[in-house]
Amino acid sequence: MLNRAVKNADLNYSKLNHIVEIIKENPTKRKLYIQLAIELTKMNRLDQAIKAFNKANLLGEDYITFYNIGSLYYKKNDFKNAILALEKSKQLNNKFYMTSLLTGLCYGRLNNFKAAESNFINVIANEPENITALTALAILYFNQGRTNDSLKILGKISNTKEKSDSIQKIKSEILFNSGKITESANEIKNFKNTSVKFKGFNDYIKSIPVSILTDKYGTIEEKIFKLESHPSKTSDDLISLSLCCLFSGDTDSAIDYLFEAREKIAI
Repeated sequence: MLNRAVKNADLNYSKLNHIVEIIKENPTKRKLYIQLAIELTKMNRLDQAIKAFNKANLLGEDYITFYNIGSLYYKKNDFKNAILALEKSKQLNNKFYMTSLLTGLCYGRLNNFKAAESNFINVIANEPENITALTALAILYFNQGRTNDSLKILGKISNTKEKSDSIQKIKSEILFNSGKITESANEIKNFKNTSVKFKGFNDYIKSIPVSILTDKYGTIEEKIFKLESHPSKTSDDLISLSLCCLFSGDTDSAIDYLFEAREKIAI
């Protein structure tokens, strides 16, 4: 692995030096500066990549180049300069909605929620099923305390073909933090039944013979009975119950007990 990394580094430097030499002979060829910037970006030399993109813009401005500059500033956590570059990209092409999306993310990082919302809505208005914009807007609303608006947005995502496991996790987290514990647990149960990875784990747990989980303290069923018999269960009791149910194959009950334990810990 190390030898491969060294070889790749050598190839990158070789290509970089080759481009630099060609630029010396053709200093007015815009495409060469863009190629240089791309190679520098691959090497994580972001400041030099920005300079190369800026040199390309001196030979002819382009909305993609300004977008790339904004992206590099975003990677550097320099959100103000990122916005300046992205706004120039918008002026050159206001229909390239990736620019609005990244601008919204920048404003969000600067806690300018109104500007962030405006940019995300602009993307959604033109691309109603843009998952990234919908998710970003949902999280933005939640951080502002607009839980119902956030859940409405997540509901729209659930109806799209591109919904992912991460979206269901976010929805569950928002439901939990807004006090909707049962709904949050139900979301995780749905996730468990639809996720390929979760299904595999779920099926594996159910395939384990209960007998191998028996020890000197009793069978797994006996442990569950004793723990469920406690009149006032502590968070530790609930976590133990969750684990017992998990290994007995009752994953739905395991999730319920885990969320109940989490609720007690949160209090």
